[in-house]
Amino acid sequence: MITIKRIWTEDFLSLDKNRGGVRLNCEFTINKRKHKLFIECENKWKKYLLTERADAFVILLLPIAMREKLDIASYLPITKDLKCHLEENFIPKLVQGDKTIYHTRILCETEDELIGGKAVGTANSLGVDSFYTIYKYANCEDEKYKITHFYMGNVSRDLWGVHAKNFFTYLDKIKRLYDRYKLVADELGKELIMTRCNFYQFVCLRHLNIHVTVNSFITMAEVLCFKKLWQTYLYSSGYALDDQTTKGFRHLDCAHYDIILSKVLTVPDFRMVSAGAEASRFEKTVAISDYEVAQKYLRPCFNIYQLKKNRMLMKNCGKSICNKCLRLLVSADVSNTLEKFKNIVDIEKYKKHRKRYFKVIVWRKKKDHFCAELYPKCLEKYPKEIKKIEKVKNFLTFHWF
Repeated sequence: MITIKRIWTEDFLSLDKNRGGVRLNCEFTINKRKHKLFIECENKWKKYLLTERADAFVILLLPIAMREKLDIASYLPITKDLKCHLEENFIPKLVQGDKTIYHTRILCETEDELIGGKAVGTANSLGVDSFYTIYKYANCEDEKYKITHFYMGNVSRDLWGVHAKNFFTYLDKIKRLYDRYKLVADELGKELIMTRCNFYQFVCLRHLNIHVTVNSFITMAEVLCFKKLWQTYLYSSGYALDDQTTKGFRHLDCAHYDIILSKVLTVPDFRMVSAGAEASRFEKTVAISDYEVAQKYLRPCFNIYQLKKNRMLMKNCGKSICNKCLRLLVSADVSNTLEKFKNIVDIEKYKKHRKRYFKVIVWRKKKDHFCAELYPKCLEKYPKEIKKIEKVKNFLTFHWF
């Protein structure tokens, strides 16, 4: 049994005592063994932190409970409609998609008082999905969807792997990343909320190599910690509508069902929207190619070898070994928008070694969703090059860099 005991806030100061922060704590037990989760932010956001209900931590602990065949009990209530959505729709659907997981029960009281806020938020992680959401909703005419705040928790590996004593030493360590997030927020006239939590460390140390299978749960739990701030939160979808599934939940990238999870979290005073689900990654790349902010700050790069050398590296590596840089460059190439991204990645180097990128597309077209999407477009624009590559059966010997 997982039992959520209490949730409370505590204030703290930076080492120089010039900045004030607040920590939201959750104490719980797993089979009577005590644990504590926390999320930290600037003190000015304290009034929006949710201490009265356990919504955020039920969502966070759900994938753990289902893997370890545990129920979740809470001394604190959760939102009535959320409990209903979990029990009647979401949990049964996950179990139906994967018979190896447990049908977790949620044992707690419920409340239905409206406590939501007025803000509209989204992440500005600087990736393609994120920038497409910003491009679409930054100046939306409908006030229910017009972005007012950018939110950045330590949800990506270059953030949650940064060790720090508290929130302010964390900000100092990621200064170059933080400055970039702030530049985008200031340029678009939006507020920026930064947080630090131990959610990833807890989940991923308990179950190794499950990062992509719990990412949406952790991100949405962080957002729900600020439930009293939001009216709407725009969660950038990684996959289009046609690719949504819960089959093989235990090992499945949760981006495959984030639209379903978004609907579960939508209650009368809070709307979670899976933004960008109508477009493929290729279509998103083409759409933001004319967006000036993306032309300056887009950074999808996730080259793990470069991150080991410099976690704060700002430039996209542009190498064929980096899946995200490869998708960006090939998408821009086949859509004739390559020049639009010349300020954020070395397009001349790409042109010189274009064949290497095509080899990856051809090799992985049956293994990778995004390569499968790009393959016919490459074949249409570069038929001779692609057909020549396809004649070679062994791609393991070509140079990746």
